[in-house]
This record gives sequence, C-alpha cells and structure tokens, in this order.
Amino acid sequence: TFNIDPVAWKHISTPADGFGYKVVQWNPNSTMNPLLYFTVPSQGINMSLGLSMTKDPMSSKAMVCGPTIPRECKTITTYNGMCFQIEQSLSVGSAVPSSLEECPGQTDIAFLLDGSGSVNPTDFVRMKTFVKDLISPFLERDTRFALAQYSGYCQIHFKFTDNVDISQVDKISQQGGGTYTAAAITKVVQEIFNSEEHRKRILIVITDGQSHDSPKLKNAASEAEKKNIIRFAIGVGRAFRTSSAMEELNTIASSPSNKHVFQVGSFEALNQIKDTLQSSIFPIEGMVTYLDLSMKALNLCISPSGYSMAVARTRFRQLTILGAPRFNHTGRVVVFYSNEKPIEIGAYFGAEICVVDLENDFYTDLVLISAPMFKDKDREGLVFVCTINTLLVCTFNAEMTLKGAAGIIGRFGTSLAPLPDLNVDGFNDLAVGAPLENNGQGSVYIFHGSSNGIRQIYSQRISGSDVQSGLMFFGLSISPSSLDMSLDSLPDLAVGSKGAVIILRSRPIVTVTTEVFFSPSKISTKSSSCNTPHKNTAKVCFTMTKKTAEATKARVNYTLTLDVTRQAPNYRAYYNSQDKIRKKTETVPVFQKSCWTNSVFSLFQGCPDDALNELSNELDFTFEGIQFSGGLSPSLSPQSRTTSYHPLGFEINCGTDNNCVDNLKVDFNFTGSLEMKVGIDDVLNVTVSVESLEENSYNSRVIVTYPAGLSFRKFTTIQGRVECNSMDSEHGVTPGQSDCVINKPIFRSNSKAVFVLSYGIDSNRQFEQMVTFTANASSGNNAHSLSSELFREKKIGVKYSIYVLITRCEDSTQYINFTAGKNDLQKHVKQSFVVVNYVRDFNLTVIIKVPMKLGDKSIWADQNSIQIPGCHRDKNEGPISTDFVYKLKKDSILDCSVATCGVFMCNVFIRKDAHNSFNISGNLSSGWIEQIGLESAQFSLVSTATLDYDRNQYIYFSSDSKNNPHGQTVEVYTEVNFTKEIIGGAVGGLFLLALITAGLYKAGFFKSHYKQMMKDASGDMPGNDGEAALAE
Repeated sequence: TFNIDPVAWKHISTPADGFGYKVVQWNPNSTMNPLLYFTVPSQGINMSLGLSMTKDPMSSKAMVCGPTIPRECKTITTYNGMCFQIEQSLSVGSAVPSSLEECPGQTDIAFLLDGSGSVNPTDFVRMKTFVKDLISPFLERDTRFALAQYSGYCQIHFKFTDNVDISQVDKISQQGGGTYTAAAITKVVQEIFNSEEHRKRILIVITDGQSHDSPKLKNAASEAEKKNIIRFAIGVGRAFRTSSAMEELNTIASSPSNKHVFQVGSFEALNQIKDTLQSSIFPIEGMVTYLDLSMKALNLCISPSGYSMAVARTRFRQLTILGAPRFNHTGRVVVFYSNEKPIEIGAYFGAEICVVDLENDFYTDLVLISAPMFKDKDREGLVFVCTINTLLVCTFNAEMTLKGAAGIIGRFGTSLAPLPDLNVDGFNDLAVGAPLENNGQGSVYIFHGSSNGIRQIYSQRISGSDVQSGLMFFGLSISPSSLDMSLDSLPDLAVGSKGAVIILRSRPIVTVTTEVFFSPSKISTKSSSCNTPHKNTAKVCFTMTKKTAEATKARVNYTLTLDVTRQAPNYRAYYNSQDKIRKKTETVPVFQKSCWTNSVFSLFQGCPDDALNELSNELDFTFEGIQFSGGLSPSLSPQSRTTSYHPLGFEINCGTDNNCVDNLKVDFNFTGSLEMKVGIDDVLNVTVSVESLEENSYNSRVIVTYPAGLSFRKFTTIQGRVECNSMDSEHGVTPGQSDCVINKPIFRSNSKAVFVLSYGIDSNRQFEQMVTFTANASSGNNAHSLSSELFREKKIGVKYSIYVLITRCEDSTQYINFTAGKNDLQKHVKQSFVVVNYVRDFNLTVIIKVPMKLGDKSIWADQNSIQIPGCHRDKNEGPISTDFVYKLKKDSILDCSVATCGVFMCNVFIRKDAHNSFNISGNLSSGWIEQIGLESAQFSLVSTATLDYDRNQYIYFSSDSKNNPHGQTVEVYTEVNFTKEIIGGAVGGLFLLALITAGLYKAGFFKSHYKQMMKDASGDMPGNDGEAALAE
C-alpha cells in the first residue's frame, strides 16, 4: 500500500435509490445545507437526475444532469436531457433547456440517379441495389421516398405520394444519353419537392461524371437551398479525381461539403459509404446539448446512449470528448474527429472518460477512456491511455492500457478520476474504480503519474472490504476533484458505492535518509602481526523529513550487514565468528538526525591479501509509520532508498608525504594480425602490457574496450598476476569492456604485467571499415605522474571472407571439328559459366575474356554478335605473345596469351548461397586455322572468368575460386581423296585376272575340266552312260 488510508474517515449514506452513483467533492469549508433542492419541470419525468454530474475545476461550478427523459413520438421514442447548474454558493439554477425538443419531423428522401450512357448497365443495377439497401432501415419510420433518373432528360419514376413498394426500383430501365445534372435537379426540386408540409427534405444525387450543363448547377442548387432541401452528392469513378469535377460535387451538395459529399472509386464500392450516409440522415446517438457555464466554457454533453464526458484543454484549443458505450454494441468516443479502432462487442468502450493534467500546468496531457466490460484472459475491464496535442491519439496497444489485478472479474474502469500528486514526485495521479471485484464489494486502484504518462503498475489497491464492512459496489464512482475534506492539509478521496459515499484520507509523506560512520574511518595496513584482528565500530543514523502535512515519528527496523559481497569463510569482518549481521528496531522523530552505535566488530585478518578492496557494508530498513493526532500515520516516499551501501576502505601507505603518485604506462597490439578477417579468423588476440614506475600503484586496473560483434573468450597471463572480467556489448549500443585487475593488491614499482585478451569474431556481424580498441589504466592512488601513459587507442581494419566458385555448365559445347583447308566453315559453340557464392552477400565484378581474333583472322563468324546478357563489352585486350604459330604448335591452347580477346565486365550483387549464370554463344569460324600451317591438330579454345572485388573490404577464404578457364576442343583434319586409288585398284584387278586366266589356260585347266563335264553329262542319259560321257 501507499498513502491512501484504507479505513473510512467518513461514511455518508441514504436510502435513496441510486445514491452514490456519482460523487463530486465540494468546498470543505462550506456551511451550507448539504441537501440541494431542484425544481424539475413537469415534463422532466424519469430523467435519472445525477446520472451525469461534473465540476469545472477552474470556476468551481458544477452541472447535474438527467439524460433519460422519454418522449413518445409517432414511430419512435426519443430521449432528451435536462441539466441544472450549481453555483459555487451551492445555489441551484433553473433547468436547461426549459422545455423538451419536439418530436423529429417526418422525412422525405428523393434519389436522383445518373442513367447516362457512360454508366455501365451492370453498374446501373448496382446503383439501384444501393438505393434499396440504403432506404430499407427507414421503411418503418415516417419516411417517404421518391426516385428520378436523368441523362439528356429527367424522368420521375415515382413521387412521395405514390406509396410505392421498394421492389419497384428493380423495374426501372436505364435511359442512356448525355449528362444534364443541373436540369434534372431543377425538375426534381420543382415537381417532387412541391409540398408545403413541414417535413425534413433530403435529395441524394448519384453521378459518374461531370455534367453537360455545369454553368447552371449553382442556380439549381440555390433553388433547392431556398426550399431547405439537404443535398448529398455521391461521385463515382475516376472522373472525380480532377478539381473541376470535385467542385461540381461541392456545388450540388449542402454545406459543409465534408459532411455532404462522398466519392468512391467504383459502383462496387458504394456499400462502403452506406452506413455513414445513413447515420448522416438519421444520427444514431441522438441530440447533443452544449451549455456555456463559465469564461472557460465548461461544455457538458449528454448523449442518450452514453453517459460520459470530459473537457480537455490544450495550448491550441478546448475539446469536448463524448463517450457513447452502447454504439454498435461496442462503444465509441467522439471528438468530432476520431482515431477509432474496432473494440470487441460488449466492451462498453467510452463508459468513462477522464482527462489528466500530469504537470499541473492547466493543460491536458492524457485522455483516459474505459471499457469496463472488455474481456481479457484473466480479468475484466481495460483503461486506454490516449495522448493529446492538437488531436486525440489512441494507439490501443498494450503499452498504452491500464489493467486491474490478474484473476479478478470486477468491471475495472467503471469509474475514473484524476488525483493530485499523492506521492509528491511532481506528477498528478489517477484513481480507477472496479465495483464488482470481490463478489461485488468493489475496489479502487491508484496509479501514479510520471514524465512518460501513467505508470502501468498500480501503486495501491484499496478493497471495499478493508474500508468498511458491508460495503457493496465500492468504486462505483470517484469524485473528479480531491479536496481537503478533513482539513488536515492533505487531499481526500470521495468514493461512491451502493447507497453510500466514503471519504478516504491520504497520509502524510516523509523521506528518510541514511548514513553510516565507521571508527576508525580506515583500516590500517601497517599491522606488525597479521594474526591480530582490528576493532571497529559503526554508527547508523536516520533523518526523517516531511514532504506534505505534519507527521511526528516512525519506526524503522534496520539490518547492517558487514562485507556483504563476501560469503563465509571469505568474509573479512564479523560481530562474532559466525555472524556478520546486526538487526535493530528504533524510533525516528521528524526533522532530527537519530544515530545508534552498533556493537564493536572485528576484522578477520590484520593484513589480508585484498587489503585494497574496500568492504561493502549494506544497510537495509523497513518503515512503519506511527499514528499521530487524527489517527493517520506517515507513508515513506518511494523516492527514499531503503537499501544503501557504505564502504569501509583500507589505508594506503604513501611514504612520508602521504601522497601516492604512480607512473603507469599502458600499451597494446593486435597479436600477429594486421587486419581482422571476419569469417576466416575465429579469434582476435589483443596483447596488453602495463608497467609501474616510480611509487607503488594500488588497486591498479586496465579497462580495454572492444567493438560490438566481438565476444570475450579468455585471457592469458604472460607476466604478472592478472584477473579479468568482461561484459560484451548489449544490443550493439555500447562497446564491450574487459576489466582487468593488475597485481592485486599492490602493483609494485618497476614491475610489468603482460596478458592476452582473446575475442571471438561474429562471422555474421557487419563492422565498420575500421574498428576501435582502447586501453585505459587507472589506480587507487591519489595522483598519477605527469609522464604517465594511461590511455591508448588503436584501430584495426576489417575484411570479410568471401568464397566463390566458378564452374562450367554441363550444356557447354565440349568438342567441334573442322576440315583443313576449308575457310568458310562455321560451327555453333556455347560456353556457360556459373558463379556460386557461399559466404555472404556482396558486390563483385565477373571479368570474362573470350578469344576473338588470331593474328588478323577472326575466330568467330561475327564478332559483334558475341554478347553476354547482364554484362557490358569493355576494350579488347591484345595477346601477350606475337608468335602465335610457335605457341599453338607447342601448347595447342588458343587463349588470350596468343589471341586478341574481347573483355566483358559483369557487375553483380550476389547473395549468399545464390548463383549467377553467364552464357557465351556464337558461330565459330574455320578461317583462322589455315595460318597455323597444320593440316591436322587439336586445339583448346579457352575463355576465362575472373572475379574482381573491393580488396579493401573483402578477402578470399580460398584462392581456388579466383580464376576458372573454360575451353572446348577444336580438331582439324585433312580431307582424303580416294578417286585415284579406286581407279588404280580396278585396273590392277582386271590385269591380275587376265594373267591368272592365261596361266590356267596354258596349263590345260579349262580343257580337262571340259572333258570331265561332258563325261558327267553322258552318264546321266538312259542307256550307255559311259559312252555318253565320253562322247561328250
């Protein structure tokens, strides 16, 4: 709890129904009769007087209203409000207004539709549907309708007196033709609005473009104005993007144009304006009354559907803010312009509105809007915190909402009230009622203000059951002004409940400061025996000061803990061998320093190793206010620290002059590194050296700062005694810091310490091109020598690893051949490179070199046709060797060393794990082959791809990806002629055959063979076979 006393100071009750629904505090010094009498006119029945009540803090006048006076009209029941002004003297004024408004008159609505040829027939159907949807909600009211269509002429389809059915709208056919809007308006005004009846008159014109008789529009509109016809103009389509077309809509419509002109992109979008147009014709929220109460113009607005209102004053204007919690079953807030966001159904958004002047400068800083029936996961009710300057801005996010206690259903936000600065921090506070908490007993929450608005965590929750037994709905209402009703110079809180009003007093606020004095004030380090403990005493002092009204005294329960940062058995001070804690309870009067001396305590060792690390002693206390006259007890200000630390240090031996002057020199280097290679080196080592010259240095330390993106890994001591602790950068805002203690406790003269700090490098981090390290040496000495070198700053460049591979695509041409001696041959060749990036996104240039010309012969059929998509052609590059014949005969490689090459520059931004393809295609010529002088050979035609990049920023992870030659085998062979061989072979064969035949003939081969054939033939005949064979 804080400083609202949760016990009822005064309880006011009455059996009257609804007593406590609203409460407003009045002048506490007034001696007037507390009962006020109102003379209510006879028509003010069932008005619920007091349902809305507010007070102007500037003029101290109040207004009490009853917003629920019913009036039965022909088809509907309207509700009116009636208010009474209460002067500062508590005199009651007469009712305002003195009489109720008459029932709203009947309404005539005429539609004038554009049926010209520029309207698509489908859109004309949509326009008729829009008319039917618009008038459907009004059919049960005393409202009549008429409809006319126009193009080159105006046709009235039905008048107000025709009593037509809504379905007849579907039977209307589109006319087509021109657009004569002025003539049509004139005809409708003269022939449809020709009745003398006292009715509200409305004309709605829907058109898709500018009229052909625009000069006559002003006269037509004036004629309608004379008959008090309210005109709405709806422009559909792109035609109204021009200023002249919009001016036509403004001329047709009534003033102000921002409430009577609508513009949509298409006929399909007409439904988007239906609800707005309907509410413009028949306002949903009813009538609003404005009453001028003072020079500051307290505006009280009563809505029959909402019962909340607040007045906000900014440096630029005064705003009246209305709550309508029943609007569309969700609720809304109206400021004549609104930044609305859909709220869940039933939330009752806008039930209460409260303005808060945080800085007490008479200007509104915040507007709070409640939704007491908003259902959250584990609670009920929300309060939205909106900022205000020239406009009201409600963001509806979690950071700008207030909530009650978790797990409680209690209609949090049913009441809101600004409070004065209860905790005296310079900012006014807030009270929020939750009357259904604790099974209907109710609660009130207190939220403190701050420079950033209202704090989201409540400072106090006052339960009705704690205030007084039997209370119901405590927090139903809270007075918007907190006056000193108890006359104790402190503001009091008036809270309404069912049938009762409770006055709660605020408690006085005090601050408490603490001090601890040690005797002796320093621990000696000159002990002759390290085994002899030192004795010391501690004196604890409290000073209490009032911040608000009178307070007498309070009780403090304090605990003094020695050497709090050390745990047994390492602590160095104690009251006895097992105890380093002392607890006491004392009474502190206001405006007096009260001191108490604790028991003598001992230092565990006379000359400990860490004799220069001071003892941190913790003083912690709790506060309990003691009641004084009036029954109140003081509360401790939140600005008072209840925990404080009081050091007890050791003496430092500084020679006869008692002045310790050391001479420290610090330096560092980046061990073995000229640059920080991100993605290659895992660790960056920093070697730090520090020297102590002249007198001893005490509590010496070196603080090394390192950039965000590096993480401390370890430290390694090379020389001396070093202990390091590091804290890496948080969120990249501040640099990391390594704090290294050197030769604790004494860094003696003419000694040196060397150590290595190792930092891990985040391979995904983006660093500056140069990163900065610093080393700063310090000590506990009184002064440093002028020749000291206490600070060093060094920078190291940063390079990022890249790893890129260039490979050949499988669809590249691998082999072609030409016939030697033929110079007019062509073969299609395709070369494809793929560049694959593996490490990080970066910019690079792919340089592709393609052999173009050998000697004076072109290698390609058309050099100009060789282009690489995404690349630009650079200057050709000449060959390295001029004796290309010798080189080709020796190496058989046709590349840029022997040929003139075309150079292509391909600038690309390539992302990690992405690949880019580069394709070279064209017809390879055979014309360059003859000059080599070989009739058969194989050559490799080699194109190369090389990467170029910013070498000041990037470094290759591996060198194997820098260059990748890409070649095809070109074979040359001699064409063979077999004609002579064929003829020679044939002639030789015939000659050989003749020789063989002649030889056989001379040998008798043919003769003997003939005789044998004859003999064989005779043997086959009937009769004498042998004879026949012989004869043959």
